[in-house]
Amino acid sequence: MAKTRFLQSWYHTPSAVARELFVVVLRAGHLQAAPDYRIERRACAGHDLLLCLKGGGWISAGGKEFAVVRGQLAWLQGRYPHAHWADPPAPWHLLWARIDGTGLDRLAAALGVQRSPVFCLAPEANAVRRFRAVLRLMRTRPRALEALLHVEVTCLLGALFATRLGEAEPFQELPPGLRIVIEHLRVHSHRPWRVEVLAREAGMSVPHFFRRFRQATGLTPINYLRRERINHAKRRLVESTDSIKEIAEQTGYLDQFYFSREFKKLTGECPSAFRRRESDRKAVRGAGDRYV
Repeated sequence: MAKTRFLQSWYHTPSAVARELFVVVLRAGHLQAAPDYRIERRACAGHDLLLCLKGGGWISAGGKEFAVVRGQLAWLQGRYPHAHWADPPAPWHLLWARIDGTGLDRLAAALGVQRSPVFCLAPEANAVRRFRAVLRLMRTRPRALEALLHVEVTCLLGALFATRLGEAEPFQELPPGLRIVIEHLRVHSHRPWRVEVLAREAGMSVPHFFRRFRQATGLTPINYLRRERINHAKRRLVESTDSIKEIAEQTGYLDQFYFSREFKKLTGECPSAFRRRESDRKAVRGAGDRYV
């Protein structure tokens, strides 16, 4: 019987600093599975991403089994019991990477990995190119290895988000009423919108509108409106000399202190600190331009 061939297999031990800053890669490789290929684990460090290049196989996660075929990516969370094995009639060729990071458990939860661990990636996701770049970096080990690995893996995770959280239904394919509402919230975020009014504008019942809006944007209507207001406030803080109170009013907040709390909650800093930091950054860029 044919044996599993490991065409590439690389290990990496990230630094403590890299673990704090980046999504790190612990292992990566490329294998051509034999018909009897099977791996079972009760637990392991990190998360395994398996990209099927050819053939097919199966994974077991959360007590359920899922088929994986060419062009699909399986996400296995190491903290839970899991397994993966080849389909004997057509054993898979896999690119794989074991990744880790402080926010990956939350990210996996946001993507619904425990419930649905298999992703059907569109060709434009460039997943194969990302995996091959990871393998090349693991082999050549440049000085900025950990930062460069982080970039490639983050782009891959972004493709998973695009697949799972709404790019399958771009705005132009939404019902006209919902498209109009999203445009209203972008352009007129300062207005005191209510969900009932928005649902009426979209020509939908409130529950149906709420569900379709969240499918399209990944956010509730109110959270989408909050983020649009804060984005507008950022522009005003950088581009104008208006007071914090004036900018709060311009962006739909009648209470300056409530605005400041909302701003800090979404950005991690108060409006005055954001303005000061952006002003300092602009001054540094301007000085650099003068001395080029």
